[in-house]
Amino acid sequence: MMSRKFWLSPESAVYLVMWLLIFLLPIAIFYLRAATFTQAVFHWDEVLHTWQWFLYVFLCFLIHNFLLAPLLLSKKKVAYMVLVALLFVFFYLLSTTIHGPRPHNDRQPECELNDNGTNTKASNTQMAPPPRFDDHRPGPLGREILINTVLLSGVLGLNIGIKFYFKSEQDRNHLQQLEKERMFLQLQYLKFQINPHFFMNTLNNIQVLIDMDAEKAKECLRELSVMMRFVLYDGDKNRVSLHKDILFLRNYVKLMRLRYNSRLTVTIDIPDNLPDYTIPPLIFPTFVENAFKHGVSYKQDSFINIAMDIEDGELLFSCINSKKPMTETSKVPSVGGVGLTNVRRRLDLIYGDRYTLDIKDKADVYNVLLRLPIQKD
Repeated sequence: MMSRKFWLSPESAVYLVMWLLIFLLPIAIFYLRAATFTQAVFHWDEVLHTWQWFLYVFLCFLIHNFLLAPLLLSKKKVAYMVLVALLFVFFYLLSTTIHGPRPHNDRQPECELNDNGTNTKASNTQMAPPPRFDDHRPGPLGREILINTVLLSGVLGLNIGIKFYFKSEQDRNHLQQLEKERMFLQLQYLKFQINPHFFMNTLNNIQVLIDMDAEKAKECLRELSVMMRFVLYDGDKNRVSLHKDILFLRNYVKLMRLRYNSRLTVTIDIPDNLPDYTIPPLIFPTFVENAFKHGVSYKQDSFINIAMDIEDGELLFSCINSKKPMTETSKVPSVGGVGLTNVRRRLDLIYGDRYTLDIKDKADVYNVLLRLPIQKD
């Protein structure tokens, strides 16, 4: 059964235009012939006779389009070729059965009499007159079958070409949709990895503060509740307000700052008048978390400098921090981990090659510079 979806598809529109042109072709040919040759006359009988043949071709086209072509698309080539051969046999039998055999169009031209009443065509020396175009009887049946068989072959070839084109477009769109779904699922997975990782570190900080300063621990819990609200309601979105993300970042720094003594200096240089663009959530806090984890020392002065601005149509974020001395770690300080690995993968999936992440890991300083294309909703 021919579905409504097919009739409303671009493929059906192509077939409609194709058949309109095919059925208009005889009118154009016979009209041009009549306009070119003075003895030619335009006859609708010729057009209708040609259309009758086109209807046979159209019937075979419908059979091929809905019954045979799907076999070729399904890789059933042998069955397709056998049935196409039978379709041509059907076309031949249909043509000969309906029209039947008939002689060639050999009607002799009318006699022309001279002044003496004799036939001028009887003379062998008399040149034959030019052909008459007003004889619009059908030509030989065999010739018409041959011409329309060639037309049928061309139509079926176009049918296959058009079907393969739209099938390839459909497959390409399907693959793109699958790729989008895969990227979405991968992004969701990365978010679920980042959020527990972030809160695990935050809860560890609160646990330490409970023994050190109960009031600070309470303040820390209040800040944590605000941050969790952001993660629950905005963290699962594809893009969030830049102002909201900056507020989350400030709260996070404030929360982490409570744990450390006065030997840590944290500066945040973010203009208050930044335009409210949209960005993927929870990108910047990952770098700041890494700075606190690997850059803050309890035995010597430490610093974390955070800055953000708009420059040349890009959002610039930088985080520069000192590094713990080797004596405070049992091994070389790690500056990677789950957080940075996941944020890189998220940026790759979201921006592709349209972002820049420059990380300089020096002996005593760790410098992150991130450039993102801006987008305003």
